[in-house]
Amino acid sequence: MSTHEGFLTKIANNSVKIGVLGLGYVGLPLAVTFAKKGIEVLGFEKSVKKAQDAAAGRNYISDVTDEDLLLVVQNKTFSATTDFSRLNECDAIFICVPTPLDRFRKPDMRYIEGACEEIGRNMKKGTFIALESTTYPTTTEDFMLPIIERESGLTHGTDFWLAYSPERVDPGNTTFKTENTPKVLGAMTAEGQEIGMALYKKAINQVFPVSSPKVAEMVKILENTYRLVNISLINELALLSGKMGINIWEVIDAAKTKPYGFQAFYPGPGIGGHCIPLDPFYLEYIAKKFDFDLTMIHTAGHIDMLMPHRMTIKITSALNRQKKSVNGSRILFVGVAYKPNIADERESPALKIMQEVANKGGLVEFFDPHVYEAVTEDGTQYTSKPALDDVSIYDCVVITTKHSSVDFETVREQAKLIVDLQNVYEDGTDRIYKL
Repeated sequence: MSTHEGFLTKIANNSVKIGVLGLGYVGLPLAVTFAKKGIEVLGFEKSVKKAQDAAAGRNYISDVTDEDLLLVVQNKTFSATTDFSRLNECDAIFICVPTPLDRFRKPDMRYIEGACEEIGRNMKKGTFIALESTTYPTTTEDFMLPIIERESGLTHGTDFWLAYSPERVDPGNTTFKTENTPKVLGAMTAEGQEIGMALYKKAINQVFPVSSPKVAEMVKILENTYRLVNISLINELALLSGKMGINIWEVIDAAKTKPYGFQAFYPGPGIGGHCIPLDPFYLEYIAKKFDFDLTMIHTAGHIDMLMPHRMTIKITSALNRQKKSVNGSRILFVGVAYKPNIADERESPALKIMQEVANKGGLVEFFDPHVYEAVTEDGTQYTSKPALDDVSIYDCVVITTKHSSVDFETVREQAKLIVDLQNVYEDGTDRIYKL
């Protein structure tokens, strides 16, 4: 029996062992999804605290239920470690590490590089490896493959298989989770594709094959750039509509009655999260290597980057209506998470607005029922108010996240001035200044 056939047999009888590198927003839900199917999963994590918490069944990711994590720990289908030498126990390895941008807005590949080095030094012969982290097209073949072959001394296609399958995690989505969100997979060889398809199908309802890793990598970029372009478009139209005295929300409600050719996107203070604000820069990075100028995507990214500043101008204008300046005004931000009902403030526009308002002399505080502490880019740390007990003490309340648990009616009754950036209130008034 060949190595390839032996791998497929292991998958079929659930004796395959999976390693997941990175137990964050992507890795832990993926690990638990496979472990719930009775497949043994070993999570690898640099953070000692995360590894200890995960191994003990102490949950820290909202998209994983406490019950599910505790169940797979007790059933011994999931465990976690900081010992990367144990990668040699794994038949398959999924890489779910961060892919941030550096200070020059170029992809910071340190985490993927580190993961590939650890895998190369420790993996056994006959391992299937899939990258799930968001990245630019050609990463798997041109960046990862040489590192793994160099560190391991093994040959791809003979001794191991490499693939890319982009994560599709939507934090806070109660309908689509890891198991029922279709998975895209592109491997470098036909054998790798067959193994990857069989493996992912053990835990995920639908797996869609594509011809190569770089196609799968472009799929991820397309999905998020599509949203970036359309959200940036509606944000720009919202700003224009405000100047023209047109309610953009009414416009969208009317436009979406068209049963074809239109999909509704909604304005806001900016785009947050790890993927949408960063993906265009991944694509710009690789496009430059092909001497190609991404004019539309560059413009959309520029619009998004300017939105927090434009929201600061709106706050300034609203205070000016009350014959007040930002300098010296007490300003409460309601919500710093980048989307409703989650505890994730990565790339949140609220934090960028808070920093700019504070730099103008505003006395900034925030309340978020899901986020206890938040740090702005300049290193200023804020702690959430424990409750929205009395907002009348503030000169201005800025609604930056529409959490469902917030009593916005009480905010309306008590606040002296509201800047509503999330269409919480249907109509603007002298006290409610809308986006």
